[in-house]
Amino acid sequence: MMASTGPPQAPSRIAVALANPFNGELLERLLGQTFQLDHGFFDSHDRHTQEVDLVVLDVACLRHHHKLVRELRRNANPMVLPVLLVDESRGSPHPHATQELGKNVDDILRIPTTREELQARIYNLLRLRTLARKQDDARRQLVGVVSALRTLSACDSIVVRSKSESELIKDLCQTIVDEEGYNLAWIGFQGTEGDSALDICTWAGRAHELIPDLKQAMVQKAACFDMVSQSIRAHTPHIVNDIGDTLSSPQLREIAKAHQLTAAIVLPLNTETEPAGCLAIYSSRTGRFDHSERQLLERLAANLVFGLDSLRTHTVREQQAAEIHYLAYTDELTGLPNRRHLIDYLNGILTALKTQEAHYAVLFIDLDGFKLINDGLGHEVGDEVLRQLGQRLQAAVRDSDLVVRQGGDEFLVVMDGTPRDGAPRDPATIVDTAHRLASRIIAHLSEPLTAGGYTHRLSASVGISLVPEHGRAPILLIENADKAMYEAKRRGGGQSYLFSNNLANNRQQRFSMETQLHQALEHKQFELYYQPVFELDTCRIVAAEALIRWPQEDGEVLAPSVFMPLVEELGLIKPVGDWVLETAASQLRDWHRQGLYLSMAVNLSINQLYPNGDAKHFADLVTPYIAPSWIHLEVTENALMEDPIETAALLKALHDQGFQIAIDDFGTGYSSLSRLQHLSIQTLKIDRSFVHELSRPGSKSGALVSTIQQMASSLNLHTIAEGIETDQQRQLLIETSTGKTWGQGFWFSPPISAQSFERLAMANTSNDVSDLVSSQDPP
Repeated sequence: MMASTGPPQAPSRIAVALANPFNGELLERLLGQTFQLDHGFFDSHDRHTQEVDLVVLDVACLRHHHKLVRELRRNANPMVLPVLLVDESRGSPHPHATQELGKNVDDILRIPTTREELQARIYNLLRLRTLARKQDDARRQLVGVVSALRTLSACDSIVVRSKSESELIKDLCQTIVDEEGYNLAWIGFQGTEGDSALDICTWAGRAHELIPDLKQAMVQKAACFDMVSQSIRAHTPHIVNDIGDTLSSPQLREIAKAHQLTAAIVLPLNTETEPAGCLAIYSSRTGRFDHSERQLLERLAANLVFGLDSLRTHTVREQQAAEIHYLAYTDELTGLPNRRHLIDYLNGILTALKTQEAHYAVLFIDLDGFKLINDGLGHEVGDEVLRQLGQRLQAAVRDSDLVVRQGGDEFLVVMDGTPRDGAPRDPATIVDTAHRLASRIIAHLSEPLTAGGYTHRLSASVGISLVPEHGRAPILLIENADKAMYEAKRRGGGQSYLFSNNLANNRQQRFSMETQLHQALEHKQFELYYQPVFELDTCRIVAAEALIRWPQEDGEVLAPSVFMPLVEELGLIKPVGDWVLETAASQLRDWHRQGLYLSMAVNLSINQLYPNGDAKHFADLVTPYIAPSWIHLEVTENALMEDPIETAALLKALHDQGFQIAIDDFGTGYSSLSRLQHLSIQTLKIDRSFVHELSRPGSKSGALVSTIQQMASSLNLHTIAEGIETDQQRQLLIETSTGKTWGQGFWFSPPISAQSFERLAMANTSNDVSDLVSSQDPP
């Protein structure tokens, strides 16, 4: 700002138009040293691009340039372009001068005059011009502040209402351009590494042609990238007053020039959440980004950072919530919905019963034989089998059906049997549809699959419950379908079964037996019975077979066929089997001490053999009491077929520990002679079904038994005939025998208690058994 009495600090430019050349020369002499006088302004073709601070002209020139003077003053509005009129008239002022005063003329100078008067008039009018300029600057600044505040308010509104980061930055760029008239605004973000290229994500403005080349410049890390990167690293805005210096390519500079871009500001967006970025704004007005505007734009950028952090935090929380929901409602192994999802789904169906009919059924699916895979080949193979079967299960049902993995090898399907034609509910139709779906599921699951280098063939048992007939609570529907599944499994598996109320009672009995079995194992409430093995011709007892029994509080003794399947199912066969083997060895030791030098046969379940059957473990159970060579371990022929190679290795390991090995139920499987000769076995036990048929007229069992005996003799194996119930059967076995054959069966003795067996064996050694054979304990 200039002082009140002195000249302006910078030379002011004055347009001069005087008809009298002498007056022009005089004016040049008086003012030329202080001001810049332009005597050719009104005749110049580019006067519209030149700014003057004062116009001095006389009446004649005012008349000649009257229109131009009025246009210049109008274009300068709201600033004042002062006009000094020089009047040479004698006496009174010229009428035209008086007429123009206050319109197109601000002051009249009568000449001749003094130097001091001329300079005073000039200074006063220039001061008027300066004050007008300051007032206009203040007005412009106020307008800019109001506009910026309006823009800030609009952007704050965008920050508040935006639902996504992309929506926020896109709308904010557009609002900045629309409200402030900037030529271009863009927002970009860096990668997670500080020096990585910046990606321009969104932009707005008529100079958008710059964007493709700007993007390329950011990738190439040209000068404009350095400016942006420096601003982000320093957390400080960067203002450019000559934008050409930051544009690396001639093409960028040409586009900037075409849009008259002169200034730019880069505002860092240093968010707490990655990635950081910047807001860049371009203007065609030099000096646009002054202190006030910079402050407001910094505030806008700060609000944008707040909005970005809020949205990103919200997004992360939503993702975490979705992940938690997924984990809570999805089975991790198969990706199928889990039990919690199933409960919610069934609750929705049951709630809808208030307003509509239900055409739903719950199918409970349990894999038959999966435990052998899981135990024999490991959990990784078992998991792969479950994943494949889960996919097959989804392929077997319709899109409207829900497939769920409850855990282990148990899956459930909620079948939506809603008819497409809107027919009324028919329970019989729903049952039929459910059974057909179950058959399709069983067929899909029964197809061979490969996992762990083996081909597996599984089946499934399916239980069905109807909504709402079999329950008005999700848990009850699931439990009833579970009960029906166990009935399907009890009937042989590979089939489906519909729940009925009778099953509920059976299921309750099963749960009761489960509890009692655990207690019996913990408190050693089982008991071993022993069935004699004798020579067919002499009836001399040579061995005993240990058979488990379960005495009840009411005096009843349960046979293994009643409870052993449940023992297998509950996974208790190993501890129960260990107890049987150790107890039998202990009993045999006691008999040996009494002079009864017999051997002992003990059955081994396939689930005791797999997985990871440990021959030394069996030996460790026996050796504290007796040498393993006195123990005959019996394995069923069907067990040999599960995994022939591993079974052969395990039998050899058992034999190496000193055990004798017998094949039980021989003749019911498909063992070949070539396989038998490579197994470490010493005895074949002829299945009772062949013995039973011996006395029937026309039966071929005699020839079959003779063949088995001959084959055993050729392999140097002993034979034991099971299930001898009559003396005729014993005589026929003697006739078909080609060597020494032993037998066991109810004809000689049923399984009896240890005390009864001891009395029988003692009498047998003295050949006085006639009374004892007919008076033994019941089986």
